[in-house]
Amino acid sequence: MSVILEETDQLLIAQTEIRHLKNTIQALREEMERVRFERDEAVSTAVSEANKEIQQLRATAVALRDNLESLRFDKDEAVHSAIKDGKDESSQLHGTVQALRDQMDQVKFKYEDQIEQMTRSARDEVKQLHQTIQALRDEMEELRTNTQKNKIIRGK
Repeated sequence: MSVILEETDQLLIAQTEIRHLKNTIQALREEMERVRFERDEAVSTAVSEANKEIQQLRATAVALRDNLESLRFDKDEAVHSAIKDGKDESSQLHGTVQALRDQMDQVKFKYEDQIEQMTRSARDEVKQLHQTIQALRDEMEELRTNTQKNKIIRGK
């Protein structure tokens, strides 16, 4: 009898384990179905959003092309106007440059003479200062010599 009880217990354990496994399989199937549904829904949403974005991008591309054409036209007009203005300004600047060169030459000659006179004066002043320095050195040396002589005389 104990063998029968033991076999019955094992049978019950096996049946319980089978029931648990069946429940686990069913739970996994349900989870797998839920995941598939969510994935399909996510894919569908992503495709829908991608299609919307594609439409928006196409509309943006058309608008940008139109804007680009308008900008090209405006740019061409601006370039032609700038070239014309540049030529006019260039002519005016050439005249101004020549006038300034002439004026600069006059000023240059005037100031070269002044610089030469100032340089000469500066050289003369430096020479005079060197002479003054030498005279002061000589005078200091003479005073030093006289002071030493006076000390020698007093010391005697």
